[in-house]
Amino acid sequence: MRIGYGILVIYNRPIEKSSSYVTFKDQLSVIVADNSTNEEIRKRNQKQVEKDGNVYLDMKGNQGLSKAYNQAISLLQQKEQKPCFVMIMDDDTLFGNDFLNKAAQEMQSVQADVYVPIVKAKEQILSPCTIHRGRVKAIHDLSSITRENITAINSGMIVSLDVYQKIRYNENLFLEYIDHDFIRQLKKHQYSIHILNQQIQQNFSVFENDKASAKTRFSILKKDLHVFYGKSLSQHFLYKSILWKRKLRAVIQYKDLSIVWKW
Repeated sequence: MRIGYGILVIYNRPIEKSSSYVTFKDQLSVIVADNSTNEEIRKRNQKQVEKDGNVYLDMKGNQGLSKAYNQAISLLQQKEQKPCFVMIMDDDTLFGNDFLNKAAQEMQSVQADVYVPIVKAKEQILSPCTIHRGRVKAIHDLSSITRENITAINSGMIVSLDVYQKIRYNENLFLEYIDHDFIRQLKKHQYSIHILNQQIQQNFSVFENDKASAKTRFSILKKDLHVFYGKSLSQHFLYKSILWKRKLRAVIQYKDLSIVWKW
């Protein structure tokens, strides 16, 4: 089965500065869903993407990650009637130039509906990871992963287009936990997930140094976690504990105690 397409969401950034796009613009038919709020950036991105022979999708402002993914998938389903796989990309992921070839070779030997690579930030494994009673935990090696506890982030995920006939990204989630919600849906519908023996490097935003951006991200996280965890008492406790951990991390990082009550 071929990996024919890529979906990349960009936000207020020139597309040529996306490491993922630069790597795959000539290897895949890439659909770029542009969530940029800056009109000049959107015009520039459209010109560049179409010049490269890829597909530009103007979201006309920041509609959130899940809506951008879903609109790109709907567009792809109109274009492609044959079975194929689509790769979901973050804009700042570092892939090897031979990633697709090696992934395709592995996909020939192991059949699955969804393939996830090993995503690292330096030496830390970000994905796959485990989820137990709603709590997402990082792993040190793959031995702790089972079909029941696996979860993963979107970056580098390769998904059969057929999967999207039943499952879409949850548009009640704007940015955070969209990937974990998607994996939860995959498992509910009994889709198979295979971990690729391929590593990629992620410039994960949790490590960002900009305080204003971190505060905005925290506000989004707060809303999205509320959707992901629902209203049960046990899940509410987990929701609160995650927010407090993120706050305390920010207090230490920015050396600002006021974050505790201002965020």
